Amino acid sequence: MSNGTLTFDELPGAVSSLVNLVRELANEVKELRAQLTSENHSRKSTTGFIGINHACEILGLAKSTVYRLAQGGKIPAYKGPEEKSWRFIEAELIDHIRENKRQSSILSFAEMESEISRGTRGKSTYLR
Repeated sequence: MSNGTLTFDELPGAVSSLVNLVRELANEVKELRAQLTSENHSRKSTTGFIGINHACEILGLAKSTVYRLAQGGKIPAYKGPEEKSWRFIEAELIDHIRENKRQSSILSFAEMESEISRGTRGKSTYLR
């Protein structure tokens, strides 16, 4: 490599190095996510109940919508037989959001790598 540019012959080696670096980064991200998940689960046991206002802030929804979702069992919510107001656990609401978020339309690294190795050309499918 001279003057910071790659020759055609050096290109496969550079791509291979980048692929390896991205794999290492992906593994580190997985490890960090696992650590965060385990921390969230350990916090869950010490978390108390929150009210409707805080639940609305977390979910980004109006009170009427949160009431309707709670009554329909669509979100984790608690209400005793003689109680008038709904109660929520913050960690459960956050987990609910994470579990029910829409899947990204962007291809994963493995999908992109697969397309590259197949020699896909023409219209880009990286953003669907």
